[in-house]
Amino acid sequence: MNSAEQKSQVELLIERAKEEKFNDNEITVYDDFFAEGDINNPAKMTEQDTINFIKFLNRCDASNEFVASALTRLTQVAPASVVSQILESDVDGDGLTLAQELKLGTKANEYNTSARIGAARQQQYQAFPSKDSDFEL
Repeated sequence: MNSAEQKSQVELLIERAKEEKFNDNEITVYDDFFAEGDINNPAKMTEQDTINFIKFLNRCDASNEFVASALTRLTQVAPASVVSQILESDVDGDGLTLAQELKLGTKANEYNTSARIGAARQQQYQAFPSKDSDFEL
């Protein structure tokens, strides 16, 4: 996927995430998660806050599903540029962005070998035969 397609995919994810509804308990859980990552006011995240949060994501043990839901919540309260930067980051250095890791189901904070990435892509293709399949944060 080229960078223009990747950016378009991220923009679409952000647009859809803003439509998600969370109850008060879920909001509290995700806000606590952000606070663990030293983000107390997502609406005013700086460049350094974003970098620190990406590092936090790299060392946390949260599941991909939890991270995806937390990022969906973050999308609703943080600037789109912050969420884009997070989704376009490669926290584990394996060449896959966080958005790609979440889509493939590979662990976002573990380096994936090319064989593991290929297997995940094959499994995803079998589960979602359309190359235009959407995924949710």
